[in-house]
Amino acid sequence: MGLMLLMFLISILRRNIYDPKLGINLLLIGKDGMGIVSVRAGSGLISVLKLPGDLSIPIESNGSEYLVEAINKIGLPVDDPLNEARVSIGQALGVILTGVVKAPVSFGIPGLSESLFDISSKSNLSLIDRYYLLRDVNNKLSNRASLSISLPKNVIDAFDEPDGKKVGKLNTAVFVWSKNQWVVDEVLSETAEVTVVNSSGKDGKARLVARQIESAGVRVIDLLAGRKEEDSVCLLLGNTKAHPITTEFLENFFLCKPSTANLLDYVDRDVKSDLVVILGKKS
Repeated sequence: MGLMLLMFLISILRRNIYDPKLGINLLLIGKDGMGIVSVRAGSGLISVLKLPGDLSIPIESNGSEYLVEAINKIGLPVDDPLNEARVSIGQALGVILTGVVKAPVSFGIPGLSESLFDISSKSNLSLIDRYYLLRDVNNKLSNRASLSISLPKNVIDAFDEPDGKKVGKLNTAVFVWSKNQWVVDEVLSETAEVTVVNSSGKDGKARLVARQIESAGVRVIDLLAGRKEEDSVCLLLGNTKAHPITTEFLENFFLCKPSTANLLDYVDRDVKSDLVVILGKKS
């Protein structure tokens, strides 16, 4: 019993997602809508993007599409609906979403603050994560340093459903917009070059992840197909000591683990990039 209690305390207290230095992008699902809240404590800025309810999002695990309003009000019919929404929306927009919070609050910064220690909220953030995030959000709230963002019209194509309902679908222009919208200044200034290797067994995964990584300011110079599958989430190879900020970013935002694995076990040639991201089955 004592061991189980200790394991529970470790699981809720460990700080495993939010980094006050680099900030966080998280998906907030409220009672009146959902979208992205991006907290950058270092630059003193919070950005908020509310997604249109009639926007259609491809779901990563099964390839189906659901409207944002359906994800918000009903949820997804999958085993882990919160993280499935986080991953799918992040890939659709080309931005890394590390955290997710669902609570009966109004969408926005005050709602996020309320949700972090609301007993009815559901999240992948630990209690330590929530404490540091609440502290930084409240500090920025007092300075009123927030930015409201909207999706540009040119990144959404309109379609008519058979029942006459109009829905929007994101086009590839969204990835151009995302590259300039979610930059982490500390990562951008380090100018690391990255190769992404797809060892996940999922076609097209490298391109999706590359777009997300690039949105933070990392330069992806090559995409390669792995010749064997990796069981983990993500491995990180290369000179991590020379690029500590980018390494920390990939660890915190994309759950990559630094590894001494032999790159040639995954690809048939060497690469010229500073770092190599090897995507695994759990990515």
